[in-house]
Amino acid sequence: MTRTLAVFLLLLVALGCQSWRLNNARHTIETQGETLETKTQALAKKNSQLIGLSILTETNSRAQMQLYAAAEKTTALLRNRQHRIEELKRENEDLRRWADTPLPADIIRLRERPALSGGAAYREWLSKSDAVQPEPVSAAH
Repeated sequence: MTRTLAVFLLLLVALGCQSWRLNNARHTIETQGETLETKTQALAKKNSQLIGLSILTETNSRAQMQLYAAAEKTTALLRNRQHRIEELKRENEDLRRWADTPLPADIIRLRERPALSGGAAYREWLSKSDAVQPEPVSAAH
């Protein structure tokens, strides 16, 4: 009987140990499952951000290509215009004299201005330029 009781107690201890290990394993699995779910959500968020950035990059690339094409077209048009002006100058004596005449001082002054960077710099430049002075207001009418 003592031997049966010892075997029974040994089995009970072994069963308790296994139950404890099973409980720990279940807890570990639940923790890892929660961590996996968190990581999956973070990965999905990063993936959607990457997709958005990819779309934005593609849109920017297309816009940049369109700008380059427009710049090339504008350059070609300008080059053609300059060639046409030169042709006209060679053909027409009056036009050649007119083109060789220096611009009036007021026009030169209008074309000369510093490189401006933004609206504030432009307003400051305007306020420093030859502003029209207000006429004195007479008090008697």
